[in-house]
Amino acid sequence: MRDSGGVDDIDTKRGRNLQTLHPSIYPLYAPLSIFVNLKTHWYLLSNMVKRNLNQRYNKALLGYVWTLLEPALLAGVYYILFIIIADYKDQNYPMLILLGVIGWSLFAKVLNGTVASLYNNSGMIKQSGFPLEIYPAADCLTNLAISTISIFTVIPFMIQLNIHPSSTLWMLPVALLMLVLTAVGIGLMFSSMNIIFPDITHAFRFITRAGFFVSPIMWTYEILISRVGENSPYIDIVMLNPVVVPLTMMRHSIQGTMPDIDFGYVVYAALFPIVCYIVGSIIFVKSSRQVVKRL
Repeated sequence: MRDSGGVDDIDTKRGRNLQTLHPSIYPLYAPLSIFVNLKTHWYLLSNMVKRNLNQRYNKALLGYVWTLLEPALLAGVYYILFIIIADYKDQNYPMLILLGVIGWSLFAKVLNGTVASLYNNSGMIKQSGFPLEIYPAADCLTNLAISTISIFTVIPFMIQLNIHPSSTLWMLPVALLMLVLTAVGIGLMFSSMNIIFPDITHAFRFITRAGFFVSPIMWTYEILISRVGENSPYIDIVMLNPVVVPLTMMRHSIQGTMPDIDFGYVVYAALFPIVCYIVGSIIFVKSSRQVVKRL
């Protein structure tokens, strides 16, 4: 007959071993320690990103071509739908929608991937002593690489619309960074809890799907202003959405114009990702080392 006390001792020892492999970090050092760990293990991180990309495309006949082909086909659909069928007067509209879709897809995939990163990599976590932040970072960089390549599909639109690259392109990497930091920060807040309650993964998938319709993807900030007016209280509510300013910046960076957005909204959008990352990293390093024994 098996001794239940012996089983408890084994579980306790297993939990201690996992905590030894993944030592605690002082929470206030969390934002910096994560960057230091990622820099120290850059070779491992880059190989995990390559593995993720290979797993995604190695069995596909066209392989990595899909990183460009998928958004290109999507761009073609938007052009046929809005320009040819709907006879939409704004020739820029399909390109603006495509940029919105690319930006939102990056945000949603990084957010969902970060939330599920520890749970999805439980097998590797139990067998290795890699820093736990390696796993969400690998997923984040994988999606960032795919989205960055996807942006090149706007080049045919730029040629057709006679849009030339300008100095406003600096907003594009800044906007992508804002989206990624926000998604990673929120994801880190919940990734440890997701080990105990895996339903969180499903909840965030629903949130990101619903968020598609309340974010400026099929519409733009300028369309919103023209419909409700600059002084509408609805504007303040919409601008609480942290992706509004980054997605607007992405569009204007390609168009070669500067967005006409109230300075207060810009400050909020700039600070939100930083605060999210700081709070998320503190929660992550404080909780992940405690719940890792539950894997």
